[in-house]
Amino acid sequence: MEKLNYILFEEFKHLDKLCGELYGEQQGVTHYIDDMREVPERDYRHIPNWKADLEQLVRFRHIRNYLAHTEGAFDKEACTEEDIEWSQDFCQRILKQSDPLALLYQYREAKQKMAQTKKSASQSQTYPLSALRDGISQTADDIYPQEDDDMQSSSFILLLLVIVGLILLAFYFIITIIIEYT
Repeated sequence: MEKLNYILFEEFKHLDKLCGELYGEQQGVTHYIDDMREVPERDYRHIPNWKADLEQLVRFRHIRNYLAHTEGAFDKEACTEEDIEWSQDFCQRILKQSDPLALLYQYREAKQKMAQTKKSASQSQTYPLSALRDGISQTADDIYPQEDDDMQSSSFILLLLVIVGLILLAFYFIITIIIEYT
């Protein structure tokens, strides 16, 4: 039991150092928790296990603080092997950029790229293809409002709509040229 407390304490130091390197400051876990708390639910709803990871980070920090500031705390069981395994897994996810904040950043980047693609696609359309432009204007959130796993599918659908729109636009110009010269 005491051994788990010491292991957890060391794991917290490792995680705190890793998070501190991300922020360039001490108390990295606290900064990470604060950043997670500032994200609105509409932004993190696509990130798997967001709430569970936040709760576990807060719990993990609480156990560490209890061990560090309570006399005799190491004499009582304060954590479980699952706490230690979670910490090790979370460190690995940070290193692999698959932790909640990294996933949020990746999601926002993908969403921004889709918006840019949508904007450039709608600017290249002409009046007769306004129905297609309206179809392209749907965002991934409109197509898949709660499913982060389908982000790639929605990107593919958007790309497919853009390609179809460009093909229709090319046919429109060809038909217009043929009509003018006949």
